[in-house]
Amino acid sequence: MKSSTLLARAFACVAALASLNILAAASQAQQQLLVADRLSNSVFRYSASGALLGTVLTDNVNLLGPSGITLSPDQTKLFVTSTGNNLVVQYDYSVATGLATNGAVFADAADGLSFPSSVKYSQDGSKIYVSNLGGSGVAQFNTNGTSAGAPINGLIGGGAYFQYSGLAYAPGGELLVGAFQNFPAGDAGAVAKSNLPISALADFIPGSASLNGASGLLVNGNDLYVTGMFAGTIGRYNATTGAVDPSFGVSGLAFPQGLIASPDGNGFLAGILGVSNGSGNISHYAYDGTLIGTFALPGGGGFTEPTAFATVAIPEPATLGMLTVAVGALGLTVRRRMA
Repeated sequence: MKSSTLLARAFACVAALASLNILAAASQAQQQLLVADRLSNSVFRYSASGALLGTVLTDNVNLLGPSGITLSPDQTKLFVTSTGNNLVVQYDYSVATGLATNGAVFADAADGLSFPSSVKYSQDGSKIYVSNLGGSGVAQFNTNGTSAGAPINGLIGGGAYFQYSGLAYAPGGELLVGAFQNFPAGDAGAVAKSNLPISALADFIPGSASLNGASGLLVNGNDLYVTGMFAGTIGRYNATTGAVDPSFGVSGLAFPQGLIASPDGNGFLAGILGVSNGSGNISHYAYDGTLIGTFALPGGGGFTEPTAFATVAIPEPATLGMLTVAVGALGLTVRRRMA
């Protein structure tokens, strides 16, 4: 093989690595928050400080009560669960414009969806998991929308917990699943945990009144945070063993649902639905449970009822300039060697 061809291929590989490294640094430097709103069938975009940046999408054709959102690893696709009509809808997403377009049904009731709640990519990016409140387990799909296997399920609490909500990953890679509420009592919630590879669920955090309406799950290090929507609580547990942390407790909340690490890198955010439409907010907490303040309030052209979150990594202009310079320098080196 000619040396010129080898150099050209080497240039392409090094340029790609430079791009990935620089963009990875950018993702740590700046993030934005996407917020799903159940009442308006919309997704809104906020800065890391809580300022409304605009509407990502409003879709009254495909969406009926969005309750979960996630971005593809390359941030070009946005997935939204629509609980009221048993859909997962896929959109093209532009980081540059902050807009989601070309909505299309990714999965529906015929694919096993029954009141879909949360949606999450597998850690290797090859699958998409969708939890279901209607008792059909956690559906799993390939990224092209075809089935990736049977629903993930188990006899949680002896079979009393079959309404699945929030999704997260344990430190060991197992899938953690919020078990929303026991049936028929309806007075407690729990958390289930998968095996490895992810194919079945088993008991993890046993049923508790303080977890009634278990919804949002967030893992930070070896800590697992869980909202109890009907209990009005946020609890903290050992993410490996499931043991409760008795030193932590946030209570008295008006229907907390989603959790996400704060885009400013300081603590976490909790979506508070409120006792009536438009009375909730997004609250900002330190990881020790201290209330930092209100991240965002409803209205002003933004959310009415914040149900789910996703973060977007935003490359900074300086980073893009670095990328251009780096690739240009590599190109000059290759041309000199090929001359």
